[in-house]
Amino acid sequence: MTRPGVSAAAFGALDMMEELRDRSADAQLPIASIRVLPEFNPRRLLGDQAFTDEALADLAQNIRTYGVLQPVLVRRRRAEILLVAGERRLRAAALAGLTQVPVIYVDADDTRAYEIAIIENAQRNDLDLVTETLVGFQFLSRRLNLSTDEIVSYLHHVRKGRREDDLGVERLLRDMYGTGVSVWGQQRALILRMTAAERDAIQARRVDAKVCAELVALPEGDIRSALLERAVHEGLTARQVRELVRTEQQSTQAPRSALAVQGDGLRRLLPRLSRLEGKDARRAEQLLGELRDLLDPGPR
Repeated sequence: MTRPGVSAAAFGALDMMEELRDRSADAQLPIASIRVLPEFNPRRLLGDQAFTDEALADLAQNIRTYGVLQPVLVRRRRAEILLVAGERRLRAAALAGLTQVPVIYVDADDTRAYEIAIIENAQRNDLDLVTETLVGFQFLSRRLNLSTDEIVSYLHHVRKGRREDDLGVERLLRDMYGTGVSVWGQQRALILRMTAAERDAIQARRVDAKVCAELVALPEGDIRSALLERAVHEGLTARQVRELVRTEQQSTQAPRSALAVQGDGLRRLLPRLSRLEGKDARRAEQLLGELRDLLDPGPR
């Protein structure tokens, strides 16, 4: 029995993928007979760069040498054969000169097909961290009917122990990606705050994701872009970039605001909280909770 909030199809698709893992092909089908629906390929959420002839060249060469080792997944819809997962293999096979590919038929409606496509994508060894993360958040957004910002906030509050994981996201993430709420609420959420240039640098393996995670502390602009280029060209570590970011923040730090001065005064009064009783104590607890949420709302 799945937890409320998470589609039963998600866990049904996970079970189905386990069954399909070692299954041999059901048939060989002509490539031209398989219709591709781009919305069922998670990688296309990030653009078509993974499907150019150049991007498929190595895979096409492997297929020329060894053939298509892993069947593509298809489903029947009336008189059509629709691709569920394996578009890169399908296109690389055509690029390699093949006219047919091995297929496995799956019984799936649109919702289940989408779940299977996501899970098959998540299990691929060649998937880079940025693609996996952006697709993962897109998947959670669609399955939970929440915006990405709402999901990040949810993960943050679950990780902090401020709410129960009533949507079952921990189990879902661990089953699909092997990591749970803590990793996705912290490290993966930072990728959402990276610039396109930073994500591209990670995907091209020009820089480590941990380096770009340090850059998100700065506002987008020339300074942040310059630090990225320096990190790439000089091979800087995350620790070195952290120090550069800290130096930059200190050099642009504004004089202390009136609010900060008031905060100092409030800090001196906090020991008096223990003296409050009854309605005053409950009101103080409520105000402290609101202040905590303002100061630590989670990743944005």
